[in-house]
Amino acid sequence: MSAPSSTGPSTTDPPRQAEPAGAAEHDWKHLAETPEFQRLHSNRRRFTLIGMAIQTTALIVVMGLFGWSPETMGEPAIGSITWALLAGTFLVLLTFALAIAYSRKARQWEEMAAAALEHAGERVEPTGRFAR
Repeated sequence: MSAPSSTGPSTTDPPRQAEPAGAAEHDWKHLAETPEFQRLHSNRRRFTLIGMAIQTTALIVVMGLFGWSPETMGEPAIGSITWALLAGTFLVLLTFALAIAYSRKARQWEEMAAAALEHAGERVEPTGRFAR
């Protein structure tokens, strides 16, 4: 008994992503070897790792204080506001501060990406949301 033939894509083929209209094909290998792209990549990696280390360290410290010193965290720090509430507020504010820093840094990364494309001899005109 033979398996029925199929004219459609097989179930082992990866799903195809629809490319946006006007999407340019890049020579990614050549682009990745440019000094501008290397600078962009290292800058993004450094920012991300530092931000992750700051947020993770703050979270571990606060959770450690909650676990090992619950009596102290329950004591009032300012009026009826406890140390635990201040620590939680600090974590939320730190998250917003890192998000704002990331959004500002992303503007610089966009310029660095454009410079890398130009150095590689490619130019992509911004469309849609990022067009100015």
